[in-house]
Formats: sequence, C-alpha cells, structure tokens
Amino acid sequence: MVNYNDRMAEVAKYQIRRFASVFLLITCMSLSSRVFAQDMSALVKVYADIDKAFASRSGEAVSAVLKTNVDSPSYELVENYTLKKTRQLIIRNDLEFAKETSLALIDNNVENYDAIDLYSYIDKALLGEEKKKQAAEEKLQREQARLAALNAKAKQQIESRGSYQTINTTSGKSVYVSEQEQSYSPLLWAIKLGIADVMYQMVTEPERYGSLKYGLAVGIDLFYPTENFVFGLEGLVDVHFLSLSGEQEFMISGRAIPKIAFSGLSKNLFLRAGFVAYPTLSEDTDTTHSITSFYTPAVGIGLENIDIGASKFGLHADYYLGHLMKDDLKAAAEFGASILLPLNVHERTKVGIELGASDVLFVKEEGIENRIKGIFAIGVGNVQK
Repeated sequence: MVNYNDRMAEVAKYQIRRFASVFLLITCMSLSSRVFAQDMSALVKVYADIDKAFASRSGEAVSAVLKTNVDSPSYELVENYTLKKTRQLIIRNDLEFAKETSLALIDNNVENYDAIDLYSYIDKALLGEEKKKQAAEEKLQREQARLAALNAKAKQQIESRGSYQTINTTSGKSVYVSEQEQSYSPLLWAIKLGIADVMYQMVTEPERYGSLKYGLAVGIDLFYPTENFVFGLEGLVDVHFLSLSGEQEFMISGRAIPKIAFSGLSKNLFLRAGFVAYPTLSEDTDTTHSITSFYTPAVGIGLENIDIGASKFGLHADYYLGHLMKDDLKAAAEFGASILLPLNVHERTKVGIELGASDVLFVKEEGIENRIKGIFAIGVGNVQK
C-alpha cells in the first residue's frame, strides 16, 4: 500500500513539473511574439521614413533616418533596404542622388563594404559622364571656331569682290546679296510668238460648212505672287489671214483676261474675268454663215503653272456673257489647254516651245459654230529662283 501511495505522489509531482514547463513555454512564446510584432511595426515605420526621404530627394533626410536607427537591432535590414533603393536610382540613371544616398550609408557605417563598392562605381560613372560632356563641349567649341573662321573668310572674299551689298532681313539679320539678286522681282513674264496658228471652222446650220485657216499669233502671260494672292494677266491676239479651204475670210481674235489665285487655297487655281473680241473682216458671211463680229466680257476658271517634270501645263474654261446681247446666240464659251516645253534655261531667262489647243463654241439659234485651234509657238520668259 505504501509503495502505491509513493508512486502516486511521484506521478503528481511529474504532472506538476510538466504543466509548469508548458506554462513557461507558452509565456515565453507570447512574450517573444509581442516583442517581434513591436520590432516589425518599428521596422515598417523606418522603411516608410526612408521612402519619404527618397521621394523628397534629400540625402540629408536619408542620413538622418539612418543615424536615428544606427543602434537598432534591425539596422542591418534598414541598410539593406536603403541599398536596394540606391540600386534602383542607378537603374534610372539618377547617379547624383544615388551618390548622396550611398555616402549617407558610409557615413553611418564605415564598414558597410557594399555601400563603399556602390559609391566607388557611381563615382567612376559620374566621372566618365563628365569626361564625355567635356569632350562634347570641346568638340562643339572647335566646330564653332571652324565655322567662325569659314564665315570670316567668306565675308572677306565677298567684300573683296565688291559686287555684293548688305541688306537687313525682316528678322533683323544682315545678309549679302549680289547686284543681280538685289534687282530681283517676283514678277514672272512670258512672251510667245505663234508661228503656226491653224484653225478649223465648222458650221452646222443652216448649211454645213467647213474651212481650214492659217495664221499667226502673239501673246503674253504675267504672274505676280504675293503672300496671300497670285495676280495674273493673259493676253493673246491671233490673225487668220489665209484660208486653206473654204471661202477666203480674214478673222481676228483677241483677249485680255486678268486672273487671281488665293494662295491659301491653291497657287495654281485661278478665277478669270476679262474681255474677248472676235471681229470678222469678211463680206461673205452669208456664204460661210460665220458669226458676225462678237465682243464680250468673259468669266471663267483656270489651272496654271502645273509642273509636269520640267514642263508647265495649263488649262482654262471661259464663258462669254456677250451672247445675252445677241439675238442669234444662245450660248458661247471657250475651252483651252497648253503645255510649255523648255528648250534652254539661262540664269535669268528661258526659251521653249508652247503647244496649245482651244475650242471656241457658239451655240446659235440655228446650229453650232466651232472654231478649233492649234498653236505652235516659240516662247521666252524670265526665271524665278
């Protein structure tokens, strides 16, 4: 019996010691987790302070955060986080600020060899950039000096020739122009002589009649461009004095057509308004049924100076309002096109061949009269450079 009681007492003591050990372990773990939680909360706050210092781009603020926590058990973690942020600055090529933050790490811990290596790398990179910048500046200075020397030499050559003068531009700069350039005019002109002006006249009513005529022509074209407009004038006189078939008739036509283009819309699209005359010096119109002398204002539209390679192309359509004043005419109009083929271009003038075609249409009370023309002309004009 005694032995049993002793055994039970020993068991009870064992249970008490076991319970005490478990209780002590639980108490230690609770205290440790509370301390760990406090440490983590403090570390998160330090990280936030470092983020704020980096955001403000202040090396002094980074150094202050490090100095405040230098005695903290978690200071190694704070250093590692700061190194990580510094490496990110290097990736973004923000070397100046990265140098400040790495120096802050070294100031607070001279044995932080990672920070020392990083600072050395950044310093070499900045030195390399400075050398490149200095080399680029020296190269720019040499180029500026070379250009200044060339300009001085060119100025000396220009002044020695004596045929150049200095003018001031609208921007206030002075430029040299030659005597030829000083006499430059924006006016473009061209004169043409039609050495072969062939017209086929066809009348449908009251009797069908056809006639082929030969003549000569002379014309002039002027263009004056401004900033907002292009003004133009077209003049042409042709005389058909030789009838190759049909009755002998002496026909003259002439026109003077001022025109304007709006530069903001198109420098090639012109509105036309002028005067046209078709005097007929023939006493046999009863046989030919040609329209009698006709004088009329004209309005129309045209495309001028269209570049086709080195050639210039143009076309126009004019409506003759004078038919309203003639009882035997219902309508009258002209359609024409021409192309200038340059033969020789000099410094100030050019010579070329102009080929033109036109159709004058008279719609009469009885029938239609067509005057189809083809012109071969030699032209000369100035060159605008």
